[in-house]
Amino acid sequence: MEKEEDMYYYIYDECVQDRRYEKELLKIENRLADLGLTGNIARLALFRRADEFIRDEIRRGVTTVVVVGNDETVYKILDVIADEKLVFGMIPLGPYNDLANLLGIPQGMAACDILSSRVIQTIDTGMLNGRRFIANVKIPQSMVEIICEGKYRICPKKEGNIEIRNLAPGVLEEGEAICSNPCDGLLETVIKVQNDVRHLLRRHRKVEVTNLPLRSVLIKSQEPLTVFVDGKEMQGTRFDITVEPMTLRVITGKQRVF
Repeated sequence: MEKEEDMYYYIYDECVQDRRYEKELLKIENRLADLGLTGNIARLALFRRADEFIRDEIRRGVTTVVVVGNDETVYKILDVIADEKLVFGMIPLGPYNDLANLLGIPQGMAACDILSSRVIQTIDTGMLNGRRFIANVKIPQSMVEIICEGKYRICPKKEGNIEIRNLAPGVLEEGEAICSNPCDGLLETVIKVQNDVRHLLRRHRKVEVTNLPLRSVLIKSQEPLTVFVDGKEMQGTRFDITVEPMTLRVITGKQRVF
């Protein structure tokens, strides 16, 4: 954990430039001015790439980029943020802000005070077939071959749900809430398979859960399958998944889940 001062650059996603967000954006800008956190603003549009704006600002000395938008906005800039070792902040607006919740960042103007506190955590990211992710990879109801760190393989005999977690909440069998540790250099590979269990004259289903902390996972399937990478759909028959330790410097709130 670290605290430091820096120059800010704000990325306004196209979705928050709608008129319904005008009042909230004005409140945000006024609060940032009160806190002395003003900076240049880039307004994204359909044919304008966020990474181009950011690289221009890096040459001017900017080292902190703040997304004003939602999860979709984050993934437009994730690669350049990680590659250039910038500090990443977020002011969530509107729906689809699961990542902000995990990082303990409230909606709208309240997020400005999180930026002002400037508590920075350096966390891992994951990589799937060359695509970065922050939270998780989900593979629903599938029967696949799982190769763990190139050393051994697991081949479930029944369909099940598979989740590879970097920063993602989970629930144990007893209902206790847990969260993957995004600072340990490992990905949690969670395999859930339902099995029929006979007890006396009754049959019921029991979920068997396997949890493996791994640095790399290879998922292979004979048939094309659908996976969800931080909620975004991908299809294929082979998925190489690895962890990138301590890749992303992010401003977090007190309510973060890790």
